Amino acid sequence: MLERSFASVAMAAALVGSAVGIALVASPRVPPAEGVPAFARQYDLQCNACHTRPPRLNRFGEQFHMTGFQIPSAARPDGLLGSLKDDGPVKTLIDSLALRIEGGLFEYTESPRATETKLAPPDEITLFVARPLLPDLGIFVEIEGEPNAVAFEKGRYFTRGQVGLGKEAFFMLNLGGLLGALGAPTMEMGGQTMVGKHGGFSMHGPMLMAGKVDPSTNFSYATNRQLIAPTELEVEHGEVERLPVVPYAFTSKFFGLFKNRDAREPQLVTDQVMYNAPGAPGADFHAMINDVLLTQVGFLSENEGFNTYGALRLDLLDRRELTASVSAFFNWGFGVVRAPDPEDLEHPGGARLDRMRYGVAANVRWRELDVYGAVIWDRLYGLPGELGRAFDRTAAGLTFEVDYLAHEKVLLSGRFDQLWAGGLKEQKRDGSVLSLQVKFYPWQNVAFFVRDSVNLRGFVEDSPLRNWRNQFFIGIDWDF
Repeated sequence: MLERSFASVAMAAALVGSAVGIALVASPRVPPAEGVPAFARQYDLQCNACHTRPPRLNRFGEQFHMTGFQIPSAARPDGLLGSLKDDGPVKTLIDSLALRIEGGLFEYTESPRATETKLAPPDEITLFVARPLLPDLGIFVEIEGEPNAVAFEKGRYFTRGQVGLGKEAFFMLNLGGLLGALGAPTMEMGGQTMVGKHGGFSMHGPMLMAGKVDPSTNFSYATNRQLIAPTELEVEHGEVERLPVVPYAFTSKFFGLFKNRDAREPQLVTDQVMYNAPGAPGADFHAMINDVLLTQVGFLSENEGFNTYGALRLDLLDRRELTASVSAFFNWGFGVVRAPDPEDLEHPGGARLDRMRYGVAANVRWRELDVYGAVIWDRLYGLPGELGRAFDRTAAGLTFEVDYLAHEKVLLSGRFDQLWAGGLKEQKRDGSVLSLQVKFYPWQNVAFFVRDSVNLRGFVEDSPLRNWRNQFFIGIDWDF
């Protein structure tokens, strides 16, 4: 069944390889782009100082985010006011903004039922407003436009253009000064307050990140900033036609659940939820102890309920060419989803369910190689007794990715996703997907990609998770 799928991957790789090779020979001295995103302009750095390649963060980028978008040795003690005074309001404004355009330009989907080919403009345009306001306070806001966003109203799905807050919109505040005021020993670096003493115990933070947040940014495998971007949810005649290809470890994993009772919106099996939500209203507290152990606690709003979490990340190695970390988290959701009505499985019932989620992740970087993966388990509590035999209340997911920077301008990526689904037994399907991608960066902040995702399991016509064989994309990811 998979011969044609893998043949299309091989053909795509050959075509892309030829195109990339010609481009590298024809333009061996392409200069770096002058217009780089906001933080790079503010600190006069190249994008790759913080990114393996945009948008994935490297070790330095993770530390930069964790400390509230500050580089202590380069921080302005007078913050935003100092920038306005030294650089003027126009440059300060320009340096606080960035724009990202991403999405497919061409899509090919193969299945026994039908083969689809279409041209499409980029499907996501994001304006970033990002700035340290003070040495201990920074902001990060995404304003997102989606020409073909999927919405759910009056029991039906449909597409429409929309503009609003993106995945993340938050402030980050260093609370080290507060601990100092309570008697803890502190030290200053670039106007930032750190708890501890030079040559002894040290703690960066605790940092408060509040607003619409993605807590897994500090995890060994973060939900956002995927190099192999999620595909789009496809709907037709008011119903889901095809579910997106996303990292299955982070997803809801259950068939037959609902987000709420009044709107009757389904909680799709591929929705990224709980600690692994791309962004949700909440508050996150995290601190780095002795540059080795990151601790994290917080809470998030979700659907009709909320969830709380705790996480640890241990940085095992931090050498010039070799870094490694392992992470673990525990997450409990209070009334975050609704069970289906036992009398009518197509509608939400009266029972709100609790969800327990826990998982581990690891990341190893060596020179141009970046390897990372996560395994996450879920279990539901409070299920009505009438659904006991018809509903599987446990599920799990695995995601594993390898990225290799084969050349300054060429990034090769491969990702395997495995879903062991739960939920209504008549609906649930397990899923296995292999995605291969080549990204070509003519400039540091512009990438063209070719990607093919292959369904490794059998085709199931009435399953939006598996009603395809392979999906092939050509697209662009442009940051400036």
